[in-house]
Amino acid sequence: MIRLAGAALLLALLAAFALLAARPAPPAGNVRVSAAPTPAPAAQRAALRRALALVGTRDRLGHRLVLAAPRAGVRAQIDAGARTITVFLDPADPAHRIAHDIAHELGHAWDRAHLDDRARRAYLRGRGAPDVAWWPRGAGDDYATGAGDFAEVFARCHAASPEFRSRLAPPPGDACAAIRTAS
Repeated sequence: MIRLAGAALLLALLAAFALLAARPAPPAGNVRVSAAPTPAPAAQRAALRRALALVGTRDRLGHRLVLAAPRAGVRAQIDAGARTITVFLDPADPAHRIAHDIAHELGHAWDRAHLDDRARRAYLRGRGAPDVAWWPRGAGDDYATGAGDFAEVFARCHAASPEFRSRLAPPPGDACAAIRTAS
């Protein structure tokens, strides 16, 4: 009986070690899953892999992807200086929602890398909101600003997801064409 209990304990420890040591293969391109101070749980890593399969543009933007525990009121955030996107991932979320959150943050990265004030004004005119501020003022979500709407439209174009959270304007009929008007 003691040998069985010892063997069961050894197997449990080996399984726990394998779970902690397992790292997902980095996605192709420049977005990589980084090791957080504590490894992400297997369910979170699996949810991320399913979501990344739905994101079409992750190869071009050079941002590192970091997983974090779910955080009330925040689904993801970008740190432009560190070129990091943190996803506060709830593994119970559907893959398309996580994909949308990642693509939204990649939209912010694309905005900062490719848009200037002229392009941002053109985008806002195209969305029927020429007098709206581009950047959010203060903390909170960005869905009523130009930057947030652009990120939502970018996500609609580059992630297989029905999500759309912008409060600036309804989803465009062709999200990818709406983004191109800003280029």
